[in-house]
Amino acid sequence: MAIRVLSAQLAAKIAAGEVVERPGSVAKELVENALDARSESIEVRIENGGTQLVSVRDDGEGMSEEDLRLCTLRHATSKLGHEGELDRIATLGFRGEALASIAAVAQLRILTCSREKDGAALQLDVGPGHEATVVPASRGPGTTVEVRDLFSRTPARAKFLGSPRTESFHVARAVHRLALAFPRVGWALHHGARQMLRAPGVPTPAERIAQIYGHDVVQKLIPIDLLRGEVSVKGYAGPPELHRGHRRDIVFIVNGRPIQDRGLSFVVGNAYRGMLRRGSYPMTVLYLDLPPDAVDVNVHPRKDEVRFREARRIQETVSAALQQALASQVAVPHIALAQEPRGSTPHAGAAVREPLGLDLRSYGKASRQQDAREALGATRMHRVLGQLRNTYLLVEGPEGLEIVDQHVAHEQVLHAALASQFAAGEMPRQRFLLPVRVELPFDSAEQLSAAAEELSRLGVVLEDFGGGTFLLREYPAPLAEHQARRGFQVAIEELVDTLGQGLDAKAALHHRLLSSLACSAAIVAGTPMTVVEQQALVDRLMCLDDPYRCPHGRPIVVKLHEEELKRRFGRR
Repeated sequence: MAIRVLSAQLAAKIAAGEVVERPGSVAKELVENALDARSESIEVRIENGGTQLVSVRDDGEGMSEEDLRLCTLRHATSKLGHEGELDRIATLGFRGEALASIAAVAQLRILTCSREKDGAALQLDVGPGHEATVVPASRGPGTTVEVRDLFSRTPARAKFLGSPRTESFHVARAVHRLALAFPRVGWALHHGARQMLRAPGVPTPAERIAQIYGHDVVQKLIPIDLLRGEVSVKGYAGPPELHRGHRRDIVFIVNGRPIQDRGLSFVVGNAYRGMLRRGSYPMTVLYLDLPPDAVDVNVHPRKDEVRFREARRIQETVSAALQQALASQVAVPHIALAQEPRGSTPHAGAAVREPLGLDLRSYGKASRQQDAREALGATRMHRVLGQLRNTYLLVEGPEGLEIVDQHVAHEQVLHAALASQFAAGEMPRQRFLLPVRVELPFDSAEQLSAAAEELSRLGVVLEDFGGGTFLLREYPAPLAEHQARRGFQVAIEELVDTLGQGLDAKAALHHRLLSSLACSAAIVAGTPMTVVEQQALVDRLMCLDDPYRCPHGRPIVVKLHEEELKRRFGRR
């Protein structure tokens, strides 16, 4: 096959593939340009997930006519003057490729007005296959960039995009990360008529975190502040109970640039080792400041990754900062003790605890097969001997000693009851006299709002109050009382994590959502139980069709057979 030189138009589309992956990457590039232009307020609007429109409006420096005509040419930039500056890049953009790449795969319009005296507003239009045109326009100082019909002429690229909801999620994630990096800048994000983010400029990162994640979340965060040599690590780490089902809320910001870094992610995970169960991840927002020449930002087309000159030293500093913060706060899950009734005067130092209320008969009607087993007294073959470390139940079974994980057992019992009631269309609901307020990040709020109808079928009724706040009005009755003891914030966050797993089949989605509800409400490890509660839980567990594996696939019971005990004690 003969070698040929590609046409300029085809070469531009190929190059665009490195920079323009999806609407989220378009929004990221345009917002970075706005930040480099010293904007104090940035508004992002998208339509149809960003494929129909991505618009970024700022109040930055604007451009002159000469700069406007040059800005869509490949490798044209105002941020680099000579090769030596590559080692000391202080701006978010520097390649001079973004606008040219976008214009190769979409219709691009730029309206701009320079802050300089007598600056005139101008409009530039350019797109695939036609030259740029510049005409007079009207707007105040700053720049508005509109990108329309992304990938409309490259259907092979368009078919790899997700649904509008998925693409809007990626746009929101890009905007949220940059908003965390620049708290003094005001932000707004709209998807059609829906406002996804409204965050006025604030003086501190903590206030910005509160705007995005909610005030309840920021009050639980542990501050981080460590300086070693020229490396500064500041930010916030979440306590273990603020865990997530994904890594998206592990955020690294290096010299004002949000990045992804596997090495640093490993360091964060290692700092929480032993505190979180498998599949759970912490929430951390870390700001790293180091000399510009100590980090190479010119290693990724979309500037998502960087290379540290002394990666090991950076990782050790981050590790020390996290360990110092977590150790200072005694980061263990908090178990709220029940309030004493008025007028009670227990003696000093007495431990007051209400019963867990594990009247498992109230969790719904069991199947006929389960009722038959119970009538025959099958569960009497499992006698509880006691509780080990307030986590495991020791049970005498027909074949020897059985060790039951109390959390997983309770989860399985709850899930079975919920699934039975849901299948019969009889999910009872507990309506709250006063609704419970739940605050979520704006991207999570979008997912939750879109799934409101499905959640209502499961007994979870939420009212979108706006600004990432929801009012929880109803909850599955079998879980409501126990979940109220632990709070509903984490339970709703875990539902959002399940929704974000992209399950298409409704049956699979309902199964996972019910599992998430059951897991959130189940008693946790480290919770003492009375002997009556222990026996009630084991009795109900052994009535199930599958008492040995939870909805997530984890084992519930570990058996130590009598024959093995005899062998160990030399009785055979």
